[in-house]
Amino acid sequence: MGGLQGISASVTTADGHLDCPSVQECKGKWFGHAKYALGGDDAYYVNFHLTTYTTRQDASEGLKREAGQHPALSMPTVGNESLAYSKSAGGLQGVYLTMRVGTVVATTFVEGGKAEPMLTQGATMFAQRIAQVEAGRKATATLPQS
Repeated sequence: MGGLQGISASVTTADGHLDCPSVQECKGKWFGHAKYALGGDDAYYVNFHLTTYTTRQDASEGLKREAGQHPALSMPTVGNESLAYSKSAGGLQGVYLTMRVGTVVATTFVEGGKAEPMLTQGATMFAQRIAQVEAGRKATATLPQS
């Protein structure tokens, strides 16, 4: 999916976020979105949330909790482990991918167009960026350009 241009992005903590039932339940969680345009009028909103854990085992268990019991989809593994699934939220059916990268669990989904290839490409980029940060490097991973 070449030619993607970043338009806007934001990240916020759990404090006051609408999807967070309480700050305690969302401790260590970050919410965000990024908007990309693909030429013309096509715009994709890539939403994500990250949860940090203290151990890989806790993160692995957190992945299963965050993915829940939704219908599983067959997709390549992203990060150390991942689950892709279909879920209804806000009256809309969507495709989600929840992955574990080290001690971080990230969920991403796409609005504004078909999920693929944006979901896989976005999740892969987020996984690479998380791994770079966990390794103490600057996050430089980007979406494919061709």
